[in-house]
Amino acid sequence: MCGYRFYFFSREETRPHVHVQHATGEAKFWMKSGRLGTPISGAEVTNVSTNGFWLLVDDRERFVAFEQFSWFADATIRQLTRLERPSPHHLYWPDLDVDLAVDSIDRPEAYPLVSQARPNKRLQQPKAPRASRKTVARPSARRLNR
Repeated sequence: MCGYRFYFFSREETRPHVHVQHATGEAKFWMKSGRLGTPISGAEVTNVSTNGFWLLVDDRERFVAFEQFSWFADATIRQLTRLERPSPHHLYWPDLDVDLAVDSIDRPEAYPLVSQARPNKRLQQPKAPRASRKTVARPSARRLNR
């Protein structure tokens, strides 16, 4: 089998098949399996660009713009593609410690990034006392005769 290349695309179509490429041509072979395998992930990053990345959740592809989701802007490809789905409507990037509701990608305006909550003063650290600006008389240096 020298000179043959075997490959497949995970989301090309539902019927299982394999592509075979050789210098003399290409072919697609349909596979007859007893049953299809179980999908291992309902979410995956399919493409990354300078403006964001494409995220496939179930059978729907969504664009996650770095402008709207700024915590992804400086992430590496490895950090972006290491993605978990703890529940059907929840995505988690463990390397970035980012949790997202799937709906927040579809409707980012409904999930503002700026908190509207007011700080709880009882939980804040007390401020250090400020130095007084008053002039303090210093004792003059005296010479002691012994």
